[in-house]
Amino acid sequence: MQLDFLRALYGNPPDDFGARYVSVYLDTTPTTANAAAEVGLRWLDARERLAAAGADDATLDAAGRAATRRDHSVSGRVVFARGGKVLLEAALPRPPERELVNLAVLPHVMPWLAQFQFPARVPHVRVAAGRAGGQVLTVPGGGAVGPAEMVTVEGVAWPVHKASAGGWSEKRFQRSTEETWAVNARRIAAAAVAEAERVHAEFVVVGGDVRERTMVLDLLPPALRESAVTVDREVAADDAAFDAGARAEEERRAAAEARALLDELAARLNGAGSGERRAVTGLADTLTALRDGLASDVLLIGEPSWVPEAVWVGPGLADVATERAVLAERGIAGPLQGRADAALARAAAGTSARLLFAPADPARPGGAADGIAALLRAPAAAL
Repeated sequence: MQLDFLRALYGNPPDDFGARYVSVYLDTTPTTANAAAEVGLRWLDARERLAAAGADDATLDAAGRAATRRDHSVSGRVVFARGGKVLLEAALPRPPERELVNLAVLPHVMPWLAQFQFPARVPHVRVAAGRAGGQVLTVPGGGAVGPAEMVTVEGVAWPVHKASAGGWSEKRFQRSTEETWAVNARRIAAAAVAEAERVHAEFVVVGGDVRERTMVLDLLPPALRESAVTVDREVAADDAAFDAGARAEEERRAAAEARALLDELAARLNGAGSGERRAVTGLADTLTALRDGLASDVLLIGEPSWVPEAVWVGPGLADVATERAVLAERGIAGPLQGRADAALARAAAGTSARLLFAPADPARPGGAADGIAALLRAPAAAL
């Protein structure tokens, strides 16, 4: 996943470096009729812990308003705030595995990235095709470019059903019905194509009436048609069946990408001398690659043991090192310590490096030290 959407969270670091972030992961699942009060109590407990750690009231007030916003469809919320303002917030697709609060020099984003973005929300469209019209639901990627949007396609309403009219007019009536289906299929396909182009959709999920969805598929451009996932049900485009189909496709794509990158990592590590390799492994070397702007892809494999560790960070987004002296050599005065995973995410966002979570696979050659590796834009000798 690209982390460019996180840059707004970090703002302009040289102006406010050292100001601490409030990070909150709150379970907002409505389990009782008095859900608002229940969520409010959870927030009060979180607020007390943050206040005890030193968070200021203005920032806690802003975070609390965002965290406890009423929305019965949301199972959890993550909120990042600093300086009396909420800088970034998002709904979670499921309750957090455990409620977290954090006050630190860097926002604690990695649990959100691991839960909300894996597998990554791939931009796509969902098409429910009916003989009298349809629906096109546009789902943007990563939650970073806006919420899902529904377009209703009004079709020609009559005739849409073949019936035995009898007599000389039956064939004409049935031919008219088929023409209606074709007109409506063209309208649905046109709406799907327009929405797919708007969000740069990578695939389409098509369901609905068997005859109509087949006609719609035939009318799609080859790239969309070849990427299509079929839902064999006549349900609305926002039905859970469409979400299940989309999630399955996203998981398939994420797994394929992970396998490809792990294969690429193994090839790069085994195919050249150390200075010529376009890959590094281990936390220290990966942070060096990010700091030098040479990392194109960062792979987190399995459950890295270094995640709770602290590293040194400076005001620039890529100012990060395992040793304070490294930043001092670069003229960075007054570095602070922050979580390694939080610093990694900030550096990836600041250098346009992709972040990928990959499952551990002992059978795959070319494993990464510390469960972390980076593919490089230039040979390792450039570090």
